[in-house]
Amino acid sequence: MDLTNYTDKDSHTHRVFPDAGPLVDRIHWIVVFVAMPTLCILGVAGNSISLVVLYKQGFKKSTNILLFALAISDILFMIGAQGPAKLMYEWGRGGLWFPEREARVLYYFYHVFDYINWTAGPMSMGLPILITAERFVAVFFPLKFHTIVTRRRTLVSVIVLIVFTYLPQIYIRFWFRFDYVWDPKYNASVGLSVRTDLYYDQQYLSWLLGHFYAAIGYFVIIVGTGTLAIGIRISLAAAQRKRMMAGKAMKGEPGGAASSHANVTHGNIRAPSRTTKTLLALCVFYTISCLFVAMPTFFPEISVWPLFTLNPNFRSMEVFMYQLAKLDLCVNASCNFVIYVAMNKNFRQTFFDIFKRKKSHS
Repeated sequence: MDLTNYTDKDSHTHRVFPDAGPLVDRIHWIVVFVAMPTLCILGVAGNSISLVVLYKQGFKKSTNILLFALAISDILFMIGAQGPAKLMYEWGRGGLWFPEREARVLYYFYHVFDYINWTAGPMSMGLPILITAERFVAVFFPLKFHTIVTRRRTLVSVIVLIVFTYLPQIYIRFWFRFDYVWDPKYNASVGLSVRTDLYYDQQYLSWLLGHFYAAIGYFVIIVGTGTLAIGIRISLAAAQRKRMMAGKAMKGEPGGAASSHANVTHGNIRAPSRTTKTLLALCVFYTISCLFVAMPTFFPEISVWPLFTLNPNFRSMEVFMYQLAKLDLCVNASCNFVIYVAMNKNFRQTFFDIFKRKKSHS
């Protein structure tokens, strides 16, 4: 097939993406081949350690179940984002510039890594919503927490999220087929991932799925709003607790200054636990770091998601902005371990105990 006469079906009705230019190309290369791999290596290592620590602590708490699922999702996302076949296809001239047999094999590897990227990424974006909801119940309804939030319900919530993120991508993979075409410009043949008739025959469903993934951008707003509400509630409870202790001290009642420990309860007013502080910090960092991820949702004219874009130019400014959003998500995925160690004494203690045991055995 000659690329001179080759266009994806109905491509003339869709946007044309010009090259971004040499300066953006240089920055683009640094993002894809330096910044993102470095973050992913550190992130995979940190999240792997988190899995070991959480496993050692056990899964009696719903929090550990959610954090364990988040660590797995973050690892898978970073592996999918840095798949070699994915980098080969999406960088440079676009496509797989190899003999047909090798290009076909790499095409399938490309979609395997792209599948992992597009399933684990939304999973990592969705789990903080469950974490926020769990902490919302803990802070606003502490006496009913263990009745509302159970291990079984937490597992069910995680499984439902897996279904909503992983199953649609199986269908989406049938949107594509392998084509090996001749490019006279470079005097070589290239393997391409092009749209199948299924994509065009079910345009409404394709459009709906595109908007379903675009809604991921709103996850940041949900988590940010929930985190703000929890923070305000904790601040008000702390102020009320301080007034109560001051009143007791003035009356000479016991439990004044001595009751200022972190987890002391005065009636229904409860100080935030280390777990709440850790998860609150996690959600705050998520809200700030993932704002850029929402760009294709709110500003589609300057950023696109290649999966839902016909004939994307991988050297265009729009795809460069998409890569920055992916880098942003890698920052979020790679920093969770640092937050756990810095904010949670129990996590930190378990982490150090593991290394002490290893040293004693050696």
